[in-house]
Amino acid sequence: MRSRRDRSDVARRRPSRYAEPVSALRACPFCRTLYRSDEGTTCAECGVALVPMQQLPLSHDALLEEPPATILPEHELRNWLDFSRNRGVLLGLSALGLVAFFLPWVELTRPEDLVLSGFDLARGRAGWLWGGASAYFVLLPLVITRRTIAQLRGIRVAAVLLASLTFFETLLMFALPPRSRGLVPVSLDFRYGIYLSSSISFIAAVFAARLGGALPPLPSAPTPQHRPDGQTLH
Repeated sequence: MRSRRDRSDVARRRPSRYAEPVSALRACPFCRTLYRSDEGTTCAECGVALVPMQQLPLSHDALLEEPPATILPEHELRNWLDFSRNRGVLLGLSALGLVAFFLPWVELTRPEDLVLSGFDLARGRAGWLWGGASAYFVLLPLVITRRTIAQLRGIRVAAVLLASLTFFETLLMFALPPRSRGLVPVSLDFRYGIYLSSSISFIAAVFAARLGGALPPLPSAPTPQHRPDGQTLH
């Protein structure tokens, strides 16, 4: 036989058994006895102020029958426009990296005067430079579609690799610049675009390593309530 402590759970499931609508019923937080709106504001047995039945949590027996699904804070879905936890910074740096790819990277003085961007170099003999630009195209949707802290933390390794690809490409160009071959002399100077691209890639990799930030603290347990006589409420 169901005890009176479960009457509020029964009323929540079967409102047709009560003369008043469920929204008008009030309950005692301690003994869970139900009262109509005209029966006062205090429990006759416990002396505890009544609360709307909708605000009363399920009883222990009801929780055993229907345990609530627990969602950890790191798995809570966040807004599309939530750019915290390095999400917005990484998206912005990826967009800047794509812009810098089209800025002047080198200036040829021999065999002819010519200013070339990263895009121009990739179209020529340095086709491997497409890798860094393509990495930014992959990184943008990869980050923007991750909307939980756990998802952001889960792509850290991939994000670091994608963000740092341009940095290693520019280091290779600094270490192994084009050299004169045979009768064709080659002389060039590096322009601001390649330094900017290298810096953006390095900074983006640093932020990608902290993507998602630290795990949020677990929610604290609710503070127990007490009756006027000092007895703990259930």
